Amino acid sequence: MNAGASFGSVKTDFNATPFAVFAEPLSPGFVGSDRTYPSGFIGGGQIGYNWQYSPLIVVGLEADFQGALERDSNNLNNPFIFTPPATATSTGTQVTDYTTKIDWFGTVRARIGYVWGNGNVMSYLTGGLAYGKVDLEGTSTVNGTIIGSLFSTTQNFGHSQVNTGWVVGYGTEGRLAVPGWTWKVEGLWMDLGHLDTASVTTGASTNLICFNSANAVIPCPLSGGKSPRTAISPTAFFAAG
Repeated sequence: MNAGASFGSVKTDFNATPFAVFAEPLSPGFVGSDRTYPSGFIGGGQIGYNWQYSPLIVVGLEADFQGALERDSNNLNNPFIFTPPATATSTGTQVTDYTTKIDWFGTVRARIGYVWGNGNVMSYLTGGLAYGKVDLEGTSTVNGTIIGSLFSTTQNFGHSQVNTGWVVGYGTEGRLAVPGWTWKVEGLWMDLGHLDTASVTTGASTNLICFNSANAVIPCPLSGGKSPRTAISPTAFFAAG
């Protein structure tokens, strides 16, 4: 059994399409990148086997599985003034709130170690396959005004999957007084690849508020089978250690 902490870095690329009514854009699209640093508690267990080839050299295989509370969130705020070709100038703000997470991960590794401390302690290098469940989810909201009318839209996005990658690390392990038990301190560097949420959304809602000549709120005349839309396509890179 083991417990500890995990720290990571996630680079996310955003590509939000313009908000449009009847195919007429009311806001620009947004493209950018952001980085979060998910961290949290981890705990799990491992199993393995060692072969001692000489008094000083040990090689082995090890597999482990960890539950993780590793996550981080961020908020991106993009104000805009936009003049499309066929309509008046609109002003507003595009806001993206999102969270990156690693829910669990495991590794299958080889290791080679050097025995010291009267044969009771081994320092080793290790590396192999990593796998884990990565997740990115959030909302993209556009709020603005055009010719006295308010418009807004909210798009939920999210995606999770089990990724594979690589892991390397080092550690020190020693014998305890209880026969068959050891203590171990280990650090691992892990890369779990990419997660693409393009075109993967969980729903959208749009609200328009319009005013008449008397400055009273009236229903906005949406017709023709078209509706306002927005989209966001983040791609996240997960690396945890």
